[in-house]
Amino acid sequence: MEDRKPAQPSEKGAVPAWLVKALAVNATSTVPPYEQVRTGLLDLIHRHRLPVGTKLPTVRGLAAALGVSANTVARAYKELEQAGVVTARPRLGTVVAQGGDDAEARLAAAATAYAEAAQALGFSRRQAIRQLEAVFPQS
Repeated sequence: MEDRKPAQPSEKGAVPAWLVKALAVNATSTVPPYEQVRTGLLDLIHRHRLPVGTKLPTVRGLAAALGVSANTVARAYKELEQAGVVTARPRLGTVVAQGGDDAEARLAAAATAYAEAAQALGFSRRQAIRQLEAVFPQS
């Protein structure tokens, strides 16, 4: 697998082949397609394959490349924007936000709060993890 930084699309709307492969949607998965796209992008951002400032493909371009509806990609982008991972600018597109780097710190803070709540309620580590696994989507 090629591990290089992505080149910006050379043609308007062109989606790099490596990105299509990385975000391939599994139609037989129980995980909704928008969630597969969202988590795939989030993984690429956290691994710095999509560094801060990288312009993401258009909603329609990525949807066509992945074989999903534009609404699927739009929802994934919207959720990433609400989480502060990307920024959407009218007429300029969606880019990886500077704040995307603190998403992991926010997750760590949430995990700490969860662990503290579980301990306060008298649950063991194993029981707390079991509860988390029960609500976390399987991929």
